Amino acid sequence: MKLNLKNDIVFKAFFTKKGNEKYLKSFLESLLEESIDEIEVVGEASLKQLAITDKMGRLDIKATINKTKIVNIEIQLCDNKDTKQRTELYGSRLLSEQVGRGDEYKELKPVILINILNYNVLKVPDYATKSIMVADKHRDYIISEDITYWFIELPKFRQSKPRLANALEGWLALIDDKDGRLSKMAEEKHEIIKEAKEEVEEILSEAVIREINEYKQTAIWERNSMKRCAREEGLKEGLKEGLKEGLKEGLKKGLKKGQKKGMEEGRKKGIEEGLKQGIEKGIEQGKTEGREQGVKEESNRIIINMLQKGMKVDQIEELIGVQKEEIERIKERLN
Repeated sequence: MKLNLKNDIVFKAFFTKKGNEKYLKSFLESLLEESIDEIEVVGEASLKQLAITDKMGRLDIKATINKTKIVNIEIQLCDNKDTKQRTELYGSRLLSEQVGRGDEYKELKPVILINILNYNVLKVPDYATKSIMVADKHRDYIISEDITYWFIELPKFRQSKPRLANALEGWLALIDDKDGRLSKMAEEKHEIIKEAKEEVEEILSEAVIREINEYKQTAIWERNSMKRCAREEGLKEGLKEGLKEGLKEGLKKGLKKGQKKGMEEGRKKGIEEGLKQGIEKGIEQGKTEGREQGVKEESNRIIINMLQKGMKVDQIEELIGVQKEEIERIKERLN
């Protein structure tokens, strides 16, 4: 893996090295666009000190400028999807840690947080974005500058095709070092960038920094391996639980669907069976009613014959057993 100023260890070793304050001053002046008369790096870190500290810790740079403002710079290569939240939390911490019991808020020094990112996080075209607290409907009205956030997105810087006309572009070309041609042009256009490059090369020549970087990379690989194993174990457990829940839910839905389908098929078969039985019963009933109608018609024919031969109603009633009223009705129809 290529080591350059974008590496957080090299970055901190370079900018916090005693005697290198002019480089940090130049970088901050080019970004903040303000004159810096005095700069004090808080917690200088030599390579030996980095070697015995936690290699996986936060390797940021903290400094005070003109004794009135606190600046914090951090470089991030990987997007952990929490950049904005981490920045906001750390900014609040830098502000709150200045206040002790009995202190007045007006004594607080404004905080400037600078994130140099090897990925894009903001949905704006600029590669260097400043954020402060302003009114929602009156964007030109500044509510507070107690915390200022800077987001420098290196991919956007590369895409902007910089001409290296100013010191900020020169510094970003050196820090990014993605295109050797670009950083070489920055050295040619800006003397301080040329000097900084020589100092960076000197730091990179020290064996201890390679040892620290290898240790850190090993720790990162081990951490990623542990995360991967945890994800795989979680996936396996999730699959097991998902299958269990899926079977339970499937059984419930299947039972409901089966009941519905069973009812539909039951109704269909019930209709078919009912139709069949209805036809059979109808035929049987029709035969019975037909026989009864036939007997009645035959009885009426006999009564009509008897009446036509002049027989009395009482005589017919006595002979065939039909009620007198029925015989009377038939007789009336004949008349």
